[in-house]
Amino acid sequence: MKKEKILFISAENPFPQDSGGKLRTGNILKLLLAKYDVDLLTYRNQRPDNRHGHVPGLAVHEVERTMSYRKAMLRSLYKWRNCSYLSHADKDMNGRIAVLSKENRYDQVFISHSLLGSCIDIVRSVLPEAVIITDAHNFESSLSAQLAKKKQGVARLYFRLNAMWTREDERKLMDKTSLLLATSEQDGLSFKALSFHNSHKVHVIPNFIRISDYSPKPDSGKEQWIILPGNMNYFPNINAASYFSREIYPLIKAKLPDIKWYIVGRDVHPEVAALAERDPSIVITGYVDSVADYVRRAGVVIVPLLEGSGTRLKILEAWALKTPVVSSTIGAEGLLYEHSKNILIADSPVAFADSVLQLLANREQGRKLADNAYQTLLAHYEAESVKQKLLSLV
Repeated sequence: MKKEKILFISAENPFPQDSGGKLRTGNILKLLLAKYDVDLLTYRNQRPDNRHGHVPGLAVHEVERTMSYRKAMLRSLYKWRNCSYLSHADKDMNGRIAVLSKENRYDQVFISHSLLGSCIDIVRSVLPEAVIITDAHNFESSLSAQLAKKKQGVARLYFRLNAMWTREDERKLMDKTSLLLATSEQDGLSFKALSFHNSHKVHVIPNFIRISDYSPKPDSGKEQWIILPGNMNYFPNINAASYFSREIYPLIKAKLPDIKWYIVGRDVHPEVAALAERDPSIVITGYVDSVADYVRRAGVVIVPLLEGSGTRLKILEAWALKTPVVSSTIGAEGLLYEHSKNILIADSPVAFADSVLQLLANREQGRKLADNAYQTLLAHYEAESVKQKLLSLV
């Protein structure tokens, strides 16, 4: 029987799945393919990945991205929108959204990010009766406010305005969308607080992974090094790396001089790159084909985040690969965890350093922690555990 078609709009091309946002987008898309034929509208990828061309039921429609970060910042000043390029994707996608909507008359449209609210207006102009499902990814106005606090002078004023515009866009989104998916109960409550009369639209679909993508390898013994994975141009990760280097890593090195710290992720910010220039024990890989290969071998995954929203896929990947995790409370926010059972939580530099040293010295404790975390993952954050709920909503 022929499947119904759904339009899936994602400014960030989910292929290859080499970041947390791409993992969520790609994994949701794969679940939807069990029920729908999917027209994916996205930006052309700078790193070509042809694997999606062989997925039955998936048709990929790519557009060129002309909206740079600088252009988006300037456009935000007169559009009064968030300064991310995502908020201005309508400029590049307008024509293709209209053409695809007219040709296919979709009953349902999936919007993969709360910052794509302007794309909803285009869909509504052609398909006023369509059910529109928005996957928020994060509560962006909170992130924007956190970023503003880190700025000084005129930059702080601009980013305060950015946070205000983002909050207003989120309020408008609650009116525009038919359903809104949040990654955590905390984010869900934040969206509900924006619009009480639209609170029924909010549903929690946690971040999840497909355990089959993380098959164990027989030679995956743990090394005497630690790893911070993630997109290293994302400000919470930049700040986490700087904070760890400044406040925590010296405490670890004082007791374990031969330690190595791997920072693994794409788009390395100059502030992060400078860390390795000052300390040869810090290894920055930049983009790698498989972050999992590094996480699998690491003695400990560190998540020393000081800000953020949503839930951390880097923790779920570590759990899938049975590598123990030390995290700040903010880093593990939104996940079901129990300190000392499936993760170690530490919020002071001394406590964080001691937790890392403890796991590196006591491999048996790390193994038990990782085994418990793996069971938590299977019960709550594996694709099959969320598939039924997602497909009942979409």
